[in-house]
This record gives sequence, C-alpha cells and structure tokens, in this order.
Amino acid sequence: MNINNIQNIAKIYGEQTKTSKSSKNQAASSVQQPDEVILSSQAQEVSTYIRAIKGMSEVRDEVVNELSAKIANGEYKVDSRELADRIIAYSKNERFY
Repeated sequence: MNINNIQNIAKIYGEQTKTSKSSKNQAASSVQQPDEVILSSQAQEVSTYIRAIKGMSEVRDEVVNELSAKIANGEYKVDSRELADRIIAYSKNERFY
C-alpha cells in the first residue's frame, strides 16, 4: 500500500467529517425551540388576584361618601384623646388600628 493513498484517504475522511459536523450544527440550530414558561395553577390564581387588586381604586368611595355626609350633617365626632394617642403611636412607629 502506498503512503500517498493513505494520505488521500485521510484527507477525504477529514473533509467528510467537517461537512457532517457543519450540517449537524445547521440542523440543530434551525430546530431550536423557543423558551417556554409554564405556571402552576396556584401561580395562575395568584396572578389573577394581583391583576384584580391592581385594577381596584385606592379610594373607597362608599367610605368617603359616608364620612362626607356625616361631616355635612354635623354627625361626625372626633375623640380627641384617641386621636392624640394615635398621633403619638404613629410618631413612634407603633401601628395599632
């Protein structure tokens, strides 16, 4: 067997290997799946509650209307002792409601 023939065979084999690898890489890159996130049923439920809360108003209209009516009618009374206690507690970062 001639050494030149072995070198030619090795060269051809090397080229085939390169071609084979590049076609596999192209096939692998063209078949990539997009990333996907699957939420549990509990996470979906929490997400529903969060959307509902974000859609709510920060002002409770019924409470505002009730207090406005009491003030207008002179029925709204403030306990000055309780108010003072709450102001002091608030200034000390003690919350009690």
